[in-house]
Amino acid sequence: MSRLDTVLYPNEGGRKNIFFSGKGGVGKTSMACITAVQTSRKGFKTLLLTTDPAAHIGNVLDKPVSDKITAIEGVENLYAVKIDQKKATEEYKENILKDAEDKFDAHTIMAMKEELDSPCTEEMASFQKFIEFASIEDFEVVVFDTAPTGHTLRMLELPMDWSKQIQLKAGVSTTISEADQKQKELFDKVMDMMKDEKQTTFAFVMYPEKTPIVEAYRASQELMTLDIKTQLAVANLIIPEEQAITPFYQKRRNMQLGYIEEIKETFKDAELLKVPMLEDEIKGITMLKEIGDQIF
Repeated sequence: MSRLDTVLYPNEGGRKNIFFSGKGGVGKTSMACITAVQTSRKGFKTLLLTTDPAAHIGNVLDKPVSDKITAIEGVENLYAVKIDQKKATEEYKENILKDAEDKFDAHTIMAMKEELDSPCTEEMASFQKFIEFASIEDFEVVVFDTAPTGHTLRMLELPMDWSKQIQLKAGVSTTISEADQKQKELFDKVMDMMKDEKQTTFAFVMYPEKTPIVEAYRASQELMTLDIKTQLAVANLIIPEEQAITPFYQKRRNMQLGYIEEIKETFKDAELLKVPMLEDEIKGITMLKEIGDQIF
């Protein structure tokens, strides 16, 4: 098994989670789709999951994707789902407030509602959904388009239960409920899985220019503080040598080659995957299969 195979495919009888991260516009969604098509063609039952509110995986696959797990026509073993962030956030708030209504007075409930209107709630709700999907044992490979950041994960390592934090503010002391305890155990289990290199691959996608490399490196260092290592660096949108025939494109390609060396150096413990710039938009199963054959 090559090193690239090790980061992409599960060990015998095992499971592999692959997270694609990186700044906006670098090609995370395309890479997640190409990878999911590749693993399913290798015979692994694969779930492609997005937490991106813009959710472009349906456009790239050229197939409908909803918030219910759906089999993708044209590729055996491939399923996809998108987390509807708005819906997830509403459900999350509802559950917390419903649980709190039996326990607290109107003043505390009002404080909780205000607290739950913060932007953090959306991230926590998405992650909660993500934990649900990550805990499904039906799949051998789960590919995540848009990984949770170190910031989100650290925020979640704080006490899991929002109402608990608010109770402390309101001066009400109470033991953690059974449901919260279960949620905490599930969270810990998923976090352990993300730290396990055999089970989880964290990949950063970037194009070979300074800003995406710096941002990816910064984010990877943040994950390192949580013991999550970057195992795959994807250099995307590389100008093919045969296309570099004008002085402009030769200069751009030479610049890119310099930055590819920088990516190798910056992510020296990770496997490097090079993806060429293509003349057409990445769309449809046939094209995803062709790119997979070319780059893997």
